[in-house]
Amino acid sequence: MDDSASILAIGDVHLGTACSGLPDGISDWGVVPADLSPASALRLAVDFAIERRVAAVLFAGDVVESTNARFEAMLPLEESVLRLLDAGIEVIAVAGNHDVEALPRLSELIGGFKLLGGGGRWESITLSRAGTPFAQVVGWSFGEKYVRQSPVALLLSEPLAAPSPPVPRIGLLHCDLGASGGYYAPIRQSELDDTGYDAWLLGHIHKPSLEGLSASEGVRPSGYLGSLVGLDPSETGPHGPWLVHVSSEGGIGLEQVPIAPLRWERIAVSMDGLEHVEDVPDRLLDVAQKHFRALAQAGPVPRALGLRVQLTGTSVAYDDIRKWIAAREWNSLVRRVDGTVVFFNRVVDAMRLHLDLESIASGDDPAALLAQRLLLLGQDDERSRALLDRARERLGAIVGEDVWNPVGEHRNATDPLSDDRLRDIVLRSGKAALSTMLAGREAGKGS
Repeated sequence: MDDSASILAIGDVHLGTACSGLPDGISDWGVVPADLSPASALRLAVDFAIERRVAAVLFAGDVVESTNARFEAMLPLEESVLRLLDAGIEVIAVAGNHDVEALPRLSELIGGFKLLGGGGRWESITLSRAGTPFAQVVGWSFGEKYVRQSPVALLLSEPLAAPSPPVPRIGLLHCDLGASGGYYAPIRQSELDDTGYDAWLLGHIHKPSLEGLSASEGVRPSGYLGSLVGLDPSETGPHGPWLVHVSSEGGIGLEQVPIAPLRWERIAVSMDGLEHVEDVPDRLLDVAQKHFRALAQAGPVPRALGLRVQLTGTSVAYDDIRKWIAAREWNSLVRRVDGTVVFFNRVVDAMRLHLDLESIASGDDPAALLAQRLLLLGQDDERSRALLDRARERLGAIVGEDVWNPVGEHRNATDPLSDDRLRDIVLRSGKAALSTMLAGREAGKGS
């Protein structure tokens, strides 16, 4: 054997779905939406696995979006598995909560595709290269959509036999790490540590969390692989498979391979010094190009880069810029940089009013009272939290309406009434209202 053997580990793929948030006109810019899909991301990962001659490819669950999507997922999955098997690469997966029904069915249809831990039981498989074992993969699959108990607690109470001869043990699991009483296999980090396994590769959460972890640093790496490609604009940052190196001494190194065809990023763009709203697009496009150049220096570039922009700073054209944002005039802005299409998914106002809030707040008219509250919300103290609690109380009934239930079940659902989100909403709404209020007051003076 060489100094190390390699495995490619893949997180949530969600075949059978499309990435949301793409602009309607992206095809006009030379990018076919299908080339940015999970299926396309999987093909790129398979290309990489074959090129690097890895010994095995591991899937950490939610390979397929749903039972209904299994027929749409069948072709790209079968094509990928057959290409890997033809290259002598083993293919091993565990089922997640999304594909609890679909993945077992597909594994029966696709020869050589090994489902590990089917039916909610723990199972192991030993990986070899050139006839020599180099690692054992231990996995568990969802047996039903909702699992309230920790599957790792079951493993600790009924441990699997250690491999002979001894080789590193790698856990493969779809779960909710750090959750308590959740619906999707809640586990604790202490449970993973107690297994004594050399690494844990996890699926379910779409934000990767393995960066910088390696056994060579004296730790047993465990964390989320993340989604293979950002499925919606909230899944920012690098995405792609992970290359797992297993040294001849049993050490494990991890390296993310950020080859997803679509990438989402959040950036802040200052409006300081802008005197005319017509200058905003130029500044956005200039910052977008600089941001892309910085990404290109750090690694592979995507086919498309979607930006979520927060406008900061202050400008004398504040009102015009707000109207420009509301009219979504940024929606048609696009730039091609070295073959990558850079577009804007969202632009939000986080600018400071081009006004002296403290001066306005010194009065006792409605504008002054509003300015006082805006200043208060900018603090993180008891009084500002009291304002947020009042807003939460008023909005709670709306958020709790049945019509919003599907939103709460979304894969990236967050609490819409958390302090940070509430503060952002109230500040933006308050600033807009104050600007309108002051403009009306000035108009009244001139009439």
